[in-house]
Amino acid sequence: MTTLTAQVADDFADEIESIAVELARPRDWVIQDALREYVSRHRLEAQRWRETQDAIDAAEHGEVVPAEEVFAWLDAWGQEGSTAK
Repeated sequence: MTTLTAQVADDFADEIESIAVELARPRDWVIQDALREYVSRHRLEAQRWRETQDAIDAAEHGEVVPAEEVFAWLDAWGQEGSTAK
């Protein structure tokens, strides 16, 4: 396991300590949990941005579905024999 060091404001360190006490966990557990959550959220946001950019690029290249087809598909949603699910 690697040890990382970070300087944080005193009030932030106090908050981390307070959470550790509330959870009956060591400070390093609280910090690791927070970092895992941050990294996970960052990865998800980066993926969403890439997918959004891909959609924008596709639209700019004319790779779109006409609105009429989308509305017809939505209207058929859940009807027997429909491919809309």
